[in-house]
Amino acid sequence: MPQWNLIQSLDEIGKVQVFSGGASNIVDAEGKLVRNVERDEINNWLTKQGLHFYDPQIHPSTHGREYDYEVDHKLEVACRRESLINIYEMSPRTFGGVTSMEIAIDEFRFEQPTIIFFSDGKQNRDVIPVHSKEGYPLFEPYGIGKNEAATRTHYKEMIKNANRMRKYLMLFAVELQALSVTFGKEAYEGDVVITPHRMHAAEIFEALVKAASGERVMVNFTGGEAAVDKHGNPIYIAPENPRPIQMISLLDQYVDDGNALRKAISELVKINVFSRVVYTQRAAVNALIDLLRVKGLGSK
Repeated sequence: MPQWNLIQSLDEIGKVQVFSGGASNIVDAEGKLVRNVERDEINNWLTKQGLHFYDPQIHPSTHGREYDYEVDHKLEVACRRESLINIYEMSPRTFGGVTSMEIAIDEFRFEQPTIIFFSDGKQNRDVIPVHSKEGYPLFEPYGIGKNEAATRTHYKEMIKNANRMRKYLMLFAVELQALSVTFGKEAYEGDVVITPHRMHAAEIFEALVKAASGERVMVNFTGGEAAVDKHGNPIYIAPENPRPIQMISLLDQYVDDGNALRKAISELVKINVFSRVVYTQRAAVNALIDLLRVKGLGSK
């Protein structure tokens, strides 16, 4: 386990200064889930400065165990709330749906300075991540269409991400007075319409940003009873065992949604003075230095 100044229990919550979160396990080119290592250098730097931080990426290689929701989720939420600065990593290898929702909520609910770090996907280099002609970072998962195991793993990840974003939005609808959810058959002007057969990740993120900032938002989940689980949460509907060509087509949509989500996150900086978007580890560290100085926590 790295010798990091990690907050590891609720008893230490008073020490937390930085929340270092975002991208977690990555699907490699063979379809195996491997630990994301891109924040390691940033976490090493935080430790060298004598700063205490929390990183929610719980993995046997760093913690000697897997993530335990009952223990780790409570600590994660508490650390996000108490930290002075947040840094969220968006990797080109992971979708980042839940991370995007955490960014949207934290930006406006706690008004904490936040660094959004779009990483390049490699530990042994520090360059600008792959991006579109317009300059927006891209979602480039490994192995889709090239390796059967990776393709199937990404398909499962797509369904999981779509459903988690819908479930989280329902949870936030309880917390945010400006966010309302309906399951009506008809959509009205101004509604954010979420259909059961597309991810709508950027639309969910943008709706949450508006609601968290106090703007009234109505999200309309369509699809009727077939698009709701037994707990009343809207679900993403996709074939359980699609033909290979159908799976690739759906994963093409998955990548498109990931790209649209990254564009929406990048543009968050235009409406919120608390956020800063960076594209290299060095830029992330420089941003941390600036924000720590503002918070009265200069380098050691």
